[in-house]
Amino acid sequence: MNKKQLIVMSILISLMLILAITQGFFKVNFEQLVLMDKGISDFKKYDFDEDKYVISLPSEWIVEETESNGQYVSYKLNFKDKNNKITGLVEVINTKEDLDVFAENDLNNQYLEYFNTQIMPFKNSNNAGVLVEYETSVKNGYDFKNECYYLNLEDGKTIKVLFNIKKKQSREDMNIILNTIISSIKVV
Repeated sequence: MNKKQLIVMSILISLMLILAITQGFFKVNFEQLVLMDKGISDFKKYDFDEDKYVISLPSEWIVEETESNGQYVSYKLNFKDKNNKITGLVEVINTKEDLDVFAENDLNNQYLEYFNTQIMPFKNSNNAGVLVEYETSVKNGYDFKNECYYLNLEDGKTIKVLFNIKKKQSREDMNIILNTIISSIKVV
């Protein structure tokens, strides 16, 4: 490699590093702007299932915790945003069933008719599992886009996080909110 090629290669590598650093900076700021645009200023942590896990939900949302000593569901938390555009739940389910099989069975056992179903693996910065996307309709003309995440954080326990989003409100930037919430789930 001659001197000219070495200089050009060094400049290209330097530019790629600058681009990578700048991209990371703008991504974080873009996510914060989307959250602020949706009226989310900060998150509140919720410890659940005897303080074994933690999840962070927007502090502006209405959250109702219910504990269950049932054989199937050991914990349940319901949430909704202040405008009822997003509702959902968090459940800790006692099962040793394979995550893919469990997700499909859970979808098939729901009461509402559903359509446009996709079952796929997902991975974000902190968690991995199965994502089930589907749509539902209810009598009063409300159509919902539903995203249900299944996480297997320890043997015999599956965490289910379901988001019901009014279809008229469903936009691509909604995924930033959902990903922020799902990324916040951790074993304590």
